[in-house]
Amino acid sequence: MKKKLISVLLFVFSIIYSSNLIAGDKCDKKETINLSVFKKNDYKFYNYTCKSDKGIYLKSYIGNSKKTKFLNEYYDFAAKEDPQLLAVSIYKSKKNKQPLLITLNSAYYCCSPQMEGFVYKVNFYKIDSNNQVLLENITHIFDEKSEGFEGMAEGKVYYNYKNIASIKKWLDKNY
Repeated sequence: MKKKLISVLLFVFSIIYSSNLIAGDKCDKKETINLSVFKKNDYKFYNYTCKSDKGIYLKSYIGNSKKTKFLNEYYDFAAKEDPQLLAVSIYKSKKNKQPLLITLNSAYYCCSPQMEGFVYKVNFYKIDSNNQVLLENITHIFDEKSEGFEGMAEGKVYYNYKNIASIKKWLDKNY
């Protein structure tokens, strides 16, 4: 009888413990943004806030009526505040290239003698037009400008691409 009781208890504890290992991070949908890629509101952008043992991070997905696909994660565990999704937009080139999805994230740093301000991260994804969710990360076209800091760091530092308008202006000239 004792062996059965011990076996049952071990079994129950192993289930509880293993479910905690498998459960992973907890994510909550923060926002859904309608995007007009090929026609009005044909895609949706989903932004989730996730909690892990390291801190808060963002997970992004994009989808149409047929499929939803993981896009990226944004985290900055060294920042003072939780990371933010500042903007999502579609860029359609005048040169008739595939549309680009633009995401702009930031995180706030403060309270240290080295720096105080915002870190920005821009990502570009080319969207395929065959009605499937096919994405290609082409952030490399922005070179080192895809990340930047604005604030105080041994004097005032500025970042030129902290809004969609300035990013699209750069794309008009360079893409």
